[in-house]
Amino acid sequence: MLTKVQKKIIQFLQGNLPLESAPYLKLAKALNVNEDQIIKEIRTLKKAGYIRRLAAVLDHYKIGLRSNCMCVWQVPAGNIKQIAKIAKSQSQISHCYLRQREKNWPYNFYTMIHGRSKAECLKIIKHIEAKTGISNYQMLFTQKQLKKVSPRYKI
Repeated sequence: MLTKVQKKIIQFLQGNLPLESAPYLKLAKALNVNEDQIIKEIRTLKKAGYIRRLAAVLDHYKIGLRSNCMCVWQVPAGNIKQIAKIAKSQSQISHCYLRQREKNWPYNFYTMIHGRSKAECLKIIKHIEAKTGISNYQMLFTQKQLKKVSPRYKI
C-alpha cells in the first residue's frame, strides 16, 4: 500500500520536472521532509516496481520522426514470443501489445513504428515479416496527430 508521501511523489513525477539543480526541493518542503527522503522514496518505489524509469520525453516530430505507423499483425499463438522478441529489438518501435482478436478483426499483435519517412517504417515492417514469416498485417499510418500527452494516473 502506498503512503500519502509516496502518492504525492508519484503525482509530482507524472508532470514536468522543474529544470533546476534541486528539482525535488519544492516538493520536499510541501511534504515537510528533506530532499534526501524524497530521493529515498523514489528509489523505494522503483525497487517495488511502481516506477519503471525516469526519462526525458522527446517530441518525435521535432527530431524528424514524422512518419508513424500502427502495424497490426495476425500472429498464431505459437509465434507470439518470436515476433515479440524481434519487434522489441527494433529501436524504431516504441510500443508492442498483445490484444484479443475480435470477430471481424483478426489482428492480435500491435506495434507502433516511428520513422523519418513512410519508406523507413515499411523497411522495419518488411524486416519483421522476413524474420518471422508473418505476412498477414495491416499498416495504419498516422494522418494527423490530434492529442499527445503523457498519461497522468489518479492514485
